Amino acid sequence: MQVEELSLPRRQAEEEFKTLKEAFKRNAKLRKEEVRKDLLAVYGHLRHGKKIVDIYESFRKAGLNEDGDPRLAICRADAKECFCLKVEDGSAIFSMKRLVRAWDPVPRKSYGDVKIPSGTFQWKLKDSTQPVSRWNVLNPSIKCLVPTIPAKILVEEVRVLLRNFHILWEVEEWKPVPLKTRFC
Repeated sequence: MQVEELSLPRRQAEEEFKTLKEAFKRNAKLRKEEVRKDLLAVYGHLRHGKKIVDIYESFRKAGLNEDGDPRLAICRADAKECFCLKVEDGSAIFSMKRLVRAWDPVPRKSYGDVKIPSGTFQWKLKDSTQPVSRWNVLNPSIKCLVPTIPAKILVEEVRVLLRNFHILWEVEEWKPVPLKTRFC
């Protein structure tokens, strides 16, 4: 599996990091933004010469397998199963929890979910004569097992909780998940 990396020369990453910190100091509204931590982490890694995977481009290039399911999956490192919800606009949501019930007009989103942007995928349809809709996407909800993290990586690399990390992997087999239809 070949993944796409974000790259930025160290000097430029250092300048961007300083500029970003200055912007946060000057603007109180920006300090409250959730994206602040993510941006600081990304530029911090880049300025130290670390690698950052471009998730969206990796999913776009990997595409779909012969069954019309994504070749890649991403999920929190502490998950046992990964659920993927195919959205009719060509996007997908990857989660460690089941995301949709038949009566939900909009899927629920939880902490750690990863949403891949619209237009990334061209889902296979159940009936090609009908327009793309939630009910016409082939296997709209699927799941697979999350790979086990090798003990060597756990000992050497992980210094904080696993829930703070995500795993990206190539999926061998997806299984369809029926939509919940009963109110529980």
